[in-house]
Amino acid sequence: MDQLDADAIKRATQTQLLGQEIDVQGEVDSTSAALLRRAQAGALEGTVVIADSQTAGHGRLGKLWISPPGVNLYLSVLLKPPFHIREAHVLTLLGSLAVADTIEAHGVTAQVKWPNDVLVAGKKIAGVLSEVEAADGHIGHLILGIGVNLNLERHSIDSLLGTEAARATSLQEVLGHVIDRNVFAGMLLEKLEARYLAFQAKGRQPLLTEWRKRSFLGSRVTVRVEGIAKDIDEEGCLLVTLDDGSTIRVREGEVLPLPRARELQSR
Repeated sequence: MDQLDADAIKRATQTQLLGQEIDVQGEVDSTSAALLRRAQAGALEGTVVIADSQTAGHGRLGKLWISPPGVNLYLSVLLKPPFHIREAHVLTLLGSLAVADTIEAHGVTAQVKWPNDVLVAGKKIAGVLSEVEAADGHIGHLILGIGVNLNLERHSIDSLLGTEAARATSLQEVLGHVIDRNVFAGMLLEKLEARYLAFQAKGRQPLLTEWRKRSFLGSRVTVRVEGIAKDIDEEGCLLVTLDDGSTIRVREGEVLPLPRARELQSR
């Protein structure tokens, strides 16, 4: 089992902003909660909190994020972008692309799933959650929380995730060898910074175009209703075309891709 180490992570990355201050903890309630406390005390943009385990890790809609020690990456980054609050959704998409970039740098094809999941071979390998504080319609700070299944073995996935296990995987399971968490964390910060700086310099269009290319768009899904996930709009919301031809805009919700056979039967 590798030990998380701030110096080792810094050696694995070359960044100008993210990770200049890295706080590595053994166990926290959640890295995002720990980073929020630091943000409220005046932490600088780019501050990172990483933990070996979490006792109250969570994903979207309050779902528990299982966070055993010694195997995965639980990381949160403090961002202070000069953006309107409507860009918060897009920053979540940016985070999922950065995770996919890092996974693909390890030789594995990754796909993004609206709004915050990263998949490998159709199975969830990572999740991204943004928590924002705003004033006068603009982001004051945004905490981007990232959880990546790195070294969970199949028997651990099965025992920890229960009925959800069949839809989850880890990078170790895919590659067949242990992943260095420090190297992965350093690489992730580098990929995240590159996308963050590009977003500030070039706007949202290049990012949204890239997300569309690497997403599940075109698949039949169920959100609150069943339809085809056609696109994302300028604010990162999902556009779903229903069977009657109408389109709905989904800002929040759990998206479940439906089996391919069912999609074919519906045509």
